[in-house]
Amino acid sequence: MAPSFALIRSAFIYPLYVHHPGASGDVAYVMADGSAYFERLHAASDLIHLGRVQKILILNETDSAGFHFTKQRSCTRSERAVDYLGLWGVPAASVIAIDRADDTRFGSLSEARQVAKRFPDLSSLVVVTSAPHTRRSYLAFQRSMPSATRVEVYAASPPIESAELWLPIWVEYSKLVIYFFVS
Repeated sequence: MAPSFALIRSAFIYPLYVHHPGASGDVAYVMADGSAYFERLHAASDLIHLGRVQKILILNETDSAGFHFTKQRSCTRSERAVDYLGLWGVPAASVIAIDRADDTRFGSLSEARQVAKRFPDLSSLVVVTSAPHTRRSYLAFQRSMPSATRVEVYAASPPIESAELWLPIWVEYSKLVIYFFVS
């Protein structure tokens, strides 16, 4: 019964939580997918407006995100993400979409490897994700990026406010153990 309370669930998330509140870098990469995706995009827009990053990287997700009535056509998830960032004042020119890896069995790790492949000369990178994913994302990017690249993680919200607060937390612990060995 205790895990039914937000405060208790956030306490279970806390060991997974890594957050660099003053994070800054050349670019911010917003981790894709999940119920917290728009929460992450919003946090990335804050980093742009604070002058901590100049560009936002997103995964080029070409699957349909439904019909867009203003554009009068179906849009991809990436197009929706760019539009959403535009609502927060981020110009489309400040957003770069990177292609998916061929092997996506380990989602976060494949995203990290794609960023490393596409931007091997970054001196610094801010990874924006949700609270339960921060430690695993940090691990994946630290091990994938060149050693000269400084990697920081910026949590989109504190654990108790995360859009993913009510998802199964044990899954994230399991993924962290797996990533420790495969990354």
